[in-house]
Amino acid sequence: MQKAPIGKLLLEKKKIDQAQLGAALERQRAQGGRLASILLEMGATGEEDLLRALSEQLGVPAVDLAGCILPLAAADLVPLQVASQASILPLGVRDDQVLLAMANPQDQQTIDEVKFVTGRKVEPYVVIDVRLRQVQRELYAIRQRDPRQEFWRGMRAHDPAGGPPREGLLAVVAPELPEPDVSLAPDEEILSIEVATSPEVLGEVAAAASPGGKLVLVVDDEPDIVRMLEKALSAEGYRVLTATRGLEALQAVKNHSPALILLDAMLPEIHGFEICKKIKTSKRFGEIPVIMISAVYRGWRYALDAKEAYGADDFFEKPFRIAQLLKRVRELTDAGAALAQAEPEVANAAYQRGVGLYREKKLPEAEAALREAGQLDPFSPHVHYALANVLLARNLVYEAIQEFEATIELKPDLFAPLRSLAILYQKKGFKNKAIEMWERALRCSPAGERDEVKAQLLKLL
Repeated sequence: MQKAPIGKLLLEKKKIDQAQLGAALERQRAQGGRLASILLEMGATGEEDLLRALSEQLGVPAVDLAGCILPLAAADLVPLQVASQASILPLGVRDDQVLLAMANPQDQQTIDEVKFVTGRKVEPYVVIDVRLRQVQRELYAIRQRDPRQEFWRGMRAHDPAGGPPREGLLAVVAPELPEPDVSLAPDEEILSIEVATSPEVLGEVAAAASPGGKLVLVVDDEPDIVRMLEKALSAEGYRVLTATRGLEALQAVKNHSPALILLDAMLPEIHGFEICKKIKTSKRFGEIPVIMISAVYRGWRYALDAKEAYGADDFFEKPFRIAQLLKRVRELTDAGAALAQAEPEVANAAYQRGVGLYREKKLPEAEAALREAGQLDPFSPHVHYALANVLLARNLVYEAIQEFEATIELKPDLFAPLRSLAILYQKKGFKNKAIEMWERALRCSPAGERDEVKAQLLKLL
């Protein structure tokens, strides 16, 4: 769907008038810059109204920097020169995520670079560019002048009772949206967990029973590279399985448990570094050697980060010498001959235990059991879906959203998690994300649900 320009959104909400918009556009044509920054400098409307409109336009949460308390240590994640060039500001770290303020949260290249450099996922927040640059200068200057100071405080920020937590305080601004009609009460379908007992529920790994040498999985979206590696590995006596997309690669790992994986960094659907991290943090598959290859990320620093941050066993730049690569494949497959794997039944038992505890309303225990199942089988959409429902029942909404997203990342056509995501994004005020999920849910909705999905989608459109 085409997003409305920020000026049009503000006009529709009666936050500015046509004369103010015309003056701002004229100034933008003469001087350049972002329209929201110009409107703020002109005093045409309030900062919070601008942030709400930006959030609605771009489908990500907005942050009012003037109301934030930010940990100064976050500045160490991104150098000032990089932050200034990319118009970004690290706000802090939550679990394995970098909270990142961005003048343009649709800049996927910058997001990918921050993910790679920090070894963490990125949660983008939109901010007004002129405010971002002001805070950048202040925050980095304080960090350089006095490394012992812990926090930067915005002009409208107030300490919560007991003082700021270690991660600081974010002033998140959500757009104004009507509440959806769909209830989130615990007895609704959105919180149900469909228990299945077939072996496919947890994706039982199929043992490679066919005769021949060790199985190597080659993952690359360049056909010439795949053919070259397949030919070279086959000549060395290896059996070769190939994949060209991220989801296909994860499914191949799950179903065939290869002896080694040759993994390209840049792939459709899921970034190669993310795939490597998923594999290496898994109890079941974590001992499988992974050699990453890339034509984009070059130099010893990238090789070091690929190993330290994502767990890769080695890193080769394209073009590479095939003899050196084959030598490394032999070394790693010989070392991994005694690969130990968790039995699928253990993961299945943890999953079933988690579901049972959920039904008994023992939510913390259910979460622990399902997280154990997720460590044993990280590629099971059913485990992620069950965990998302438990987190939702505990009112941990954003954590639940992450697990629903993980579910559809692994299986994009599951209606129930798509519907849940649409509702949650809508309730949290992320209009464009809600529209995206309702549209995806509509494509795979059962006949009995289609009218409800259409009604919710039309209400937003």
